[in-house]
Amino acid sequence: MKRNTFIFLSVVLLSLLAVPATNIFTAPSRETIKWGEKSFLYNMDFISRWAALLLYPVGISTDSNQVIIGRDDWLFLGDLYEETRTIDRRPPSAADYVSGQEIGSAIESWNRYLSSKGVKLFRIMIGPNKGTIYPENLPIWAKPSIPNATDALLVGANTIHYVDFRSILLKSKASHSVALYYKTDTHWNALGAGIAFQAFAQQVGKVVPEIQWPPQKIYKLNRVDSRVGGDLANFLRLTTYLPDLEPVTYISSLAVETTQLDYDTGFILRQGGNPQVNAPNKPLLVQSCGALNQKKVLWLRDSFGTVMSPFMAATFSEVLQLHWAEAMKPGGKFVQLVEEWEPDYVFFTVVERASRSPWFASYPPPVLVPLGSKFKPIQTTTAVGLNHLLQGTTTNEFQIIGNDPFFDFTVSEIIKPKEVDYLSISLSCADGSQSVPLQLFWLVDKQPYFDEEHSARFLFRTGENLIDLHTLPKWDSAKSITRVRVDIDTQDSCVHFKLGNPIFGVE
Repeated sequence: MKRNTFIFLSVVLLSLLAVPATNIFTAPSRETIKWGEKSFLYNMDFISRWAALLLYPVGISTDSNQVIIGRDDWLFLGDLYEETRTIDRRPPSAADYVSGQEIGSAIESWNRYLSSKGVKLFRIMIGPNKGTIYPENLPIWAKPSIPNATDALLVGANTIHYVDFRSILLKSKASHSVALYYKTDTHWNALGAGIAFQAFAQQVGKVVPEIQWPPQKIYKLNRVDSRVGGDLANFLRLTTYLPDLEPVTYISSLAVETTQLDYDTGFILRQGGNPQVNAPNKPLLVQSCGALNQKKVLWLRDSFGTVMSPFMAATFSEVLQLHWAEAMKPGGKFVQLVEEWEPDYVFFTVVERASRSPWFASYPPPVLVPLGSKFKPIQTTTAVGLNHLLQGTTTNEFQIIGNDPFFDFTVSEIIKPKEVDYLSISLSCADGSQSVPLQLFWLVDKQPYFDEEHSARFLFRTGENLIDLHTLPKWDSAKSITRVRVDIDTQDSCVHFKLGNPIFGVE
């Protein structure tokens, strides 16, 4: 009995020693050994790594939700991220086309909003999925569909705002002996990013010809270095076992020196050279000495912008960078950065699989512009109902007498949303308030009552102003408008005010 107990305890002790011993002996270097940390000593990743090493040669992934193994040592993303494989394999659905239309409408509204803020150009670059450019290296079962959900997006959206790199990269890969994407990573490399940036320059140059672009020589291949495996290899814990190639272009030959600053604090994070910049989750300002254009670019991007960042820094003197998701999420910083920093251009770089994110269907704040001489009235509204409001001694004078004050207006003829551009509102407060929070509702088609879905909140500057109706969510998707409602959301101010009947018109 004692002998069996001794053997059991010995086996347990040896097992406990074997795990840290394995981690110590397989550490890449002495510096990476963390003698006092249990998380290092008793890390069991080596078992996953051994399993991956055993199964990889026969094409079996130990984490197929993240990584699938293709031909000739190519790795591809699995379904964990935006259901990449499932969506890429099927033709576009009716829902994809509807989503494309919704995103397209929102993007058009963002374009109008940005134009009203002085932004000269707005473009969205789509970085193709790796499987889109190298489908021949995917397993047969994972071949992408043509057309796919991205095509549905571009059908529904106004393609003038998008830069689609798929065709140029598919064409270019045939003329390059070196791949444009890493074998063991989800991303394009410097060669692929350079080709994409050239295509971007050609499209933008047609609209803004005064922008200067880097010379052709900097996009050429200088040399090919070796590197450890990328993010896909890391998912399999095989980065040191699956090496990759690192194409190097001549972008570093340009005399550009950058300074990276935390936008919020102004603190200098890095100085010197023109290095690649990872996608920041906080606003990061890159200032370039030697850039070709003294212009400000707000660049909302993801990791597909990393190897493109030196090209952007060489072209524009100030590039404010932030991950697009941090900008576009509810309560994100897009509007704040536009209004605070006043960029000349706004560019997005987003990977194909994320370009259909519902966040791209969100709308900007409604655009308000002062009433000008170019406004042409089409139809005046008539008040048919008041709530928690008392009319004063004159026609347009009112007093708030409850907690839910609003006006219900009707139109003499049905309004077709695409045939009107603006709604003119004249509002002034007896107490001199400079702005008043309003909520505008519109009754669409055969809708029986007003709802939040067809409404917009905004801060109205008192006076005579025009609301750009095309920046309102779901305005353009309606076939007809029969009534509008104006809610006065103020508290303890502008209790006495004058409001004229809203007027629809064009410019």
